[in-house]
Amino acid sequence: MANLFHPSFGSRPERIVGRDDVIAQFLKGLQREPGHRDRATLILGQRGMGKTALLLQLAEEAKSRGFVPARVTAGEDMLEEIIESIQIGGSEFVSEKPSRVRGFSAGALGFSFGLTFSEEVRANYGFRTKLSLLCDKLAENDKGVLLLVDEVQPNTDAMRALASAYQHLAGEGKNVAIVMAGLPGSLSRVLNDKVLTFLNRARKHHLGPLSSGDIMAYYGDALARERRLVSPDLLMRATAATRGFPYLLQLIGYYIVEFTAEGDEVSSDQLDRAIAAARLELVEDVFFPTLNALSARDAEVLRAIAAQKTSPASVADVIASLGIDNGYFQPYRARLIDAGVVEAPRDGALSITVPYLAEYLNGEGEAGKKS
Repeated sequence: MANLFHPSFGSRPERIVGRDDVIAQFLKGLQREPGHRDRATLILGQRGMGKTALLLQLAEEAKSRGFVPARVTAGEDMLEEIIESIQIGGSEFVSEKPSRVRGFSAGALGFSFGLTFSEEVRANYGFRTKLSLLCDKLAENDKGVLLLVDEVQPNTDAMRALASAYQHLAGEGKNVAIVMAGLPGSLSRVLNDKVLTFLNRARKHHLGPLSSGDIMAYYGDALARERRLVSPDLLMRATAATRGFPYLLQLIGYYIVEFTAEGDEVSSDQLDRAIAAARLELVEDVFFPTLNALSARDAEVLRAIAAQKTSPASVADVIASLGIDNGYFQPYRARLIDAGVVEAPRDGALSITVPYLAEYLNGEGEAGKKS
């Protein structure tokens, strides 16, 4: 039997835990008329909060309801990738019979066969027109289009072009919806872009840590299906060790299954091994990439925050430990927030968002035994 837990970034677990309200609101939006605010969704969350997995789930839900999903990661080539994804994903719903199209008029024409554009369209028209043509062609077959953008980046021409195209197509009544996901700092800057202010009307979902109740219920069900017996005390320990982090939920569950056999009652030592293995993998998969993306000075400021050993840490104490003034500190604070490494729960305070990263920075061990 394959392991039910899938601790891989960019993959969809067998069940999305604790995000039922987000999925329900999204599906309700798809039932609304084109152009309704609920057809535009923004998903905000720190690293490891399950944004990508949730996008995958939303894409599957939408596909089963008559939408062709186009899921991309924000970047310079994303507009071309969206068009190609719709053409590939929608081709099964459109006849491939060749049609000799001469000339071009928005709507029914513009295709040589199936969802392949005519040479005139391919050479002379841009993203918005091509997306509009695809929406019209798929609408003839009672299909809509869902745009999903992961790792949203602010202040890019591609992002502005995509958002502008969506706004115009939604206004024209095209059967299109959009979901964007990213770090809170990045999406905040997108919303402040004067070209994209209409996105402030979109439905927003902030992904926080999962509740202990949701994690414990899922562990109890999934481990029972894996034929592992877990006492209530160990189930509580496994739940607490995740710190509400969806990626850790998958990692710890994965190693519990790997370190035991079907029919086993999970021991305290086996759970300790699973938690330690998960935390060690967290170092390789999360901590190293996160720290390597920071400048040396940004990393030094992050270590100063961790060194306070309180969460949230006092900004005044961090500044004092670094021997700098508040004006000098603010750019580092802003960059760390934009990177999704810290958050400001209130004025004058900062918290490190990634579970166990503070302990790691303080030299308390890669795997650690305490949860």
